[in-house]
Amino acid sequence: MVNAMRRSTNLRRNILFVFTLMCLAGQGYAQTLSRKDADEIRVLAREKVKGLNDLLNAIANEDLSNYERRYLMMNSYMPSNDQIFVNDGVIVEDDTDPKNKVSAPGLDTPIEKYLSNFDLFYTKTEINTIEFTNIVVGDVKVDKYPFVKVFYTQHFKGKSNRDNTPFTSISRVAELRADKSGNDWVVFLTRIAFNSAENAKAVPVTPKPSEKYDSLQRKKEPIAAQPTDKKPVATPEETRQTERVSQQISQVNQAQIAQARKWGAIKLGAGVAALAFGAVTYSMLNKDYKDYKNRIENSEGFTSYAKPGVYISIGAAAVGIGLSVSSIFDFKTAKGR
Repeated sequence: MVNAMRRSTNLRRNILFVFTLMCLAGQGYAQTLSRKDADEIRVLAREKVKGLNDLLNAIANEDLSNYERRYLMMNSYMPSNDQIFVNDGVIVEDDTDPKNKVSAPGLDTPIEKYLSNFDLFYTKTEINTIEFTNIVVGDVKVDKYPFVKVFYTQHFKGKSNRDNTPFTSISRVAELRADKSGNDWVVFLTRIAFNSAENAKAVPVTPKPSEKYDSLQRKKEPIAAQPTDKKPVATPEETRQTERVSQQISQVNQAQIAQARKWGAIKLGAGVAALAFGAVTYSMLNKDYKDYKNRIENSEGFTSYAKPGVYISIGAAAVGIGLSVSSIFDFKTAKGR
């Protein structure tokens, strides 16, 4: 009787254990993304980081007026077509002082203040002096939402107005979250910090937006169309300058779209050609092998007979597939701009 009770208890424990594993597996499955979704998020994350690079160069351009700079800065973190930060609650580790090169207490700065500091302390020039290189996009992970970290080297080639001190290259990490909007993914920056082992592994943050942001988000209107207490009043000349900047940005976007389409077409054509070459080569080798096998007794296998040609045909097919897939991302980039 005792043994029977023990067996019954063990059986219930085993069933409970298996059920728990099934629940955990189900949760893990629910949080997974398809390879297509993950790839799309990674491409969009890279473009958002490049957008940050463009924003800083625009703020540091001496040809822009103060109104134009404020316009660009506000639209980067408030609901607008130019938004790259998830909201105005985003925190950035301040690097506008050349002495700040690694994470340290007191460097966390709200995005509005960070951009204002950058505008105030970074020297203005006619040419671009900010460049992001060595951009590496990490794997997409899922916590409360899909997120990804992007690592890059930041080069401030200008100087600081504080004491004319030059900047040195530093390693940064940007965190971005992804949200589904219809059939497409939308990706925004949620944090920027100095790259470190701790920041690279840190759990994703959820910036808390201001009431002003929430109000604009509900209305789904860009910041430029909203009345605010501190809204800058543009003169006719500043308005014309803003229109000029918008036209220049539009021209740049059109050129980037054309370039993406061009490379997409080139890669697609090369991919198709490589696939065709691989298929034709394989077909010819197969035909020759059949003739060889009909004439020779104790003939060797196809792979041994056809090498290295068979490897060349397989390699060409693999290259063709790779180029064709890559062209899809180029066309998608052109479509998304």
